[in-house]
Amino acid sequence: MDYLAKYTIPFKGLKDGKHEFDFTIDKKFFEQFQKEDAYQVDAAVKVTLEKKTLVMTLSIEIEGKINVACDRCLDPFDLDVSGESSVYVKFGEENEELAEDVIVISEAVNELETAQYIYELFSLSLPLSFIHPEDENGNSTCNEEMIQKLNDHIVKDEDNIDPRWNDLRKLIDNN
Repeated sequence: MDYLAKYTIPFKGLKDGKHEFDFTIDKKFFEQFQKEDAYQVDAAVKVTLEKKTLVMTLSIEIEGKINVACDRCLDPFDLDVSGESSVYVKFGEENEELAEDVIVISEAVNELETAQYIYELFSLSLPLSFIHPEDENGNSTCNEEMIQKLNDHIVKDEDNIDPRWNDLRKLIDNN
């Protein structure tokens, strides 16, 4: 059996109205998309399908944690991840994507595969960099020993600056 089949919603037998589906995603889910470096994830996914005669709205909400290495101190930590998006599904003659949030599916299709949309939403919900969150006092929770080692190796080369750059530095300092 295809692992991603459990993320498929059979909509043909559903009455018009809202229908909710709950899924979980984990490392095995991401292994289906990423052969290497699959995310260590534990997340809940709520998919709401609003079915109407001519169109369906697929609303996806994700809430969970991903285990990542901090980009600053390299210690692993659990990062909270959440996101939501909607996809509008129209019926037509053949399957196609009209826009990033509008798809057309054939009248002969009986089910909607949601795994790709869940994967994309999760990936887009990740921050650009993974850094330990601050504590309640606003202090960094990074590994202090590693931060100290990094600070010890910072090269301060202000004495060897080419004098031609001094006028430009003045412009920066004025702003």
